[in-house]
Amino acid sequence: MKVAVWHGGKNLRIEEAPTPSIEENGVLVRVRACGLCGSDLHAYQGLSDRRVPPLVLGHEFAGDVEETGPGVKSLEIGDRVVVDPLVVCGECDRCIRGSQNVCRDKKFIGLSMQGALAEYVGVPADRCFLLPDEMSYEEGAMVEPTAVAVHATNRAAISLGDTVAIVGTGVIGLLTLQTVRLRGISRVLGIDLSNERLGLARRFGADEVINPVKVDAVERVMELTNRTGADCVLEAVGIQQTVRQAMKMVSDQGRVIVIGLLQKSMELEALEITVRELSLMGTYGYTDRDFKTAIGLISEGRIDVRPLITTVLPLNSVKEGFESLVKQQAVKVILKP
Repeated sequence: MKVAVWHGGKNLRIEEAPTPSIEENGVLVRVRACGLCGSDLHAYQGLSDRRVPPLVLGHEFAGDVEETGPGVKSLEIGDRVVVDPLVVCGECDRCIRGSQNVCRDKKFIGLSMQGALAEYVGVPADRCFLLPDEMSYEEGAMVEPTAVAVHATNRAAISLGDTVAIVGTGVIGLLTLQTVRLRGISRVLGIDLSNERLGLARRFGADEVINPVKVDAVERVMELTNRTGADCVLEAVGIQQTVRQAMKMVSDQGRVIVIGLLQKSMELEALEITVRELSLMGTYGYTDRDFKTAIGLISEGRIDVRPLITTVLPLNSVKEGFESLVKQQAVKVILKP
């Protein structure tokens, strides 16, 4: 089978590999659509060392069940599935309480396991969820990032009437914008350096969009909130500068939710957290419940992922897909092995 093997940096090659064997409770999935995630892009650009080459990347994917292990009773050959790439033990205290995202023995397809930028991938059957008939494979590949947004929104504890600011309107930021809109908030503000992405934020319901190149983002948020700040800020960039901005534009006793960190460490104004009683909170991945919720939201049309899919390419063009993201010529790239 064909696979896209990442050898570090921009060294990405199409190679031949054996079709994976499956375990008793596993299934072989014929990958039909796989998205390129921002974290994959960071690895490609050499900005993150979380992935160790050589590795087959790709964790946002959907496909068909091609083969089932002898212990699998819940799936049949030919089933259309979307795969949760977070492989968990299901037995630790965190899994038992429903917090699979912080499982003590978690593994991740495309990060600590071979990923889905391949024609086939072997996965545990319990990580597969049936893809509704009304959803395309491409929409199925968007379930994973939507689940990230669902989990972040749940962590944010957004209340009716809140003003919410979203810093970074990339794929995760735009999906988060849609999920917070479902909470009946008073107003949502989108902040990004890209006018194209801000245009999508407007399309998805942002009441105001702010480009920090043109105006002081913190000052603009203060103007729009009568100098009180946003009740909640969801930070979807993950660098020191934007986390600091988020802390400055949130209200006293407000909440800053950091969705993803690109930098391992940063300097923040810790005194501000105490004297203003700020809640600075991380959010990582999603639970099984979030993943199922994401499937439902997309299949019911309450979350629209289609405008985000700007580029669809064959697996052989994977490097072209990454370069289009580097040059910001695409929002979401989907590969079709």
